[in-house]
Amino acid sequence: MRLGAGLLIAVAAGAAAAGWWLPAGVALAGILAWCAARPAPVPERAEPLVGGARYAVRLAVVPVYASVFGAYLVPGHRAFAAVAFVLVVTVASTFGVALPRFLRAWVLGILLVVGAGLIALCLAISPERGTGGGPGATGMFAAGAALFPLLYRREAKVNWWLAGSVGAALVVCGVALYQLGPVRLGLSGVPLRDLLAAVDGQPIEPLLAGVAVIATVSAALGAFRETRGDLPPVAGGLAAAVGAALLDPVRALLLAAAIALAEVLISSLLTLSMRRRDVRAVLGAAFAITLLAWLPPLYLLLAVAVIAVAVVARRSTGTRAGSAPRPRPPE
Repeated sequence: MRLGAGLLIAVAAGAAAAGWWLPAGVALAGILAWCAARPAPVPERAEPLVGGARYAVRLAVVPVYASVFGAYLVPGHRAFAAVAFVLVVTVASTFGVALPRFLRAWVLGILLVVGAGLIALCLAISPERGTGGGPGATGMFAAGAALFPLLYRREAKVNWWLAGSVGAALVVCGVALYQLGPVRLGLSGVPLRDLLAAVDGQPIEPLLAGVAVIATVSAALGAFRETRGDLPPVAGGLAAAVGAALLDPVRALLLAAAIALAEVLISSLLTLSMRRRDVRAVLGAAFAITLLAWLPPLYLLLAVAVIAVAVVARRSTGTRAGSAPRPRPPE
């Protein structure tokens, strides 16, 4: 669900950075997500830092979903709609609202069906691409950085999920490039709506709006669900609302990318500091540094500040990285 919600804007951000090399960026993001997926032990003294960084990663995607919601549903008042979205989701999460497992499965099924229909339309109609090939091959590193937070999950067994997500992202990015071309796709503020326009699909734009609502709301609720056991939802919601008000979808995505890459780098280096021969930690650190180098420095500075605030906030509430999470409602 997080991938479906994020791809509503990430395909344009990736195309703007990498052009025809966007699929290579998806592959890079997938490789790093695989390297970083397995939880690894860290020194006990570093648990507050790791816990704060992981909390920041989970929360950082909420402004992305909120901004995407505003861009697709209320483009003339995107910031207001994004803040309202965050506040509504925060209230819902505070009262324990969460999508049960069977409903999440239905949402995923709806997204897959709609995505398959859109892909079929794109392949059935001859494209009318503009001229130009977009940026060169080195842009794939920036594209990989932008797509990484949508694929990143730090869980023990995510290989099947990751493989499916990378495959879906490759197909969506491929057909979008085929139909619009890298230049037109990279300049789009709402790429899937422009994709529908290119294949004469304007009559089903209300369906796209419904998909945007379903994808962003379910993804945001899932993000808040993952932060339970850390800070109260209200604290996270207020921070996410500030991000949604100040950042457009692309900037919110780049900040989420910087935070996620910084967290991977921190965890990988801490794992290696314990003198563990961990190949995945070495690869994770190397890939994280490489992709971070292709992000604007401002986002790295903001990521450090956000992680620092998260660490201080969690320490002030007495939350530890290794503490047991609060009980979740039955699914």
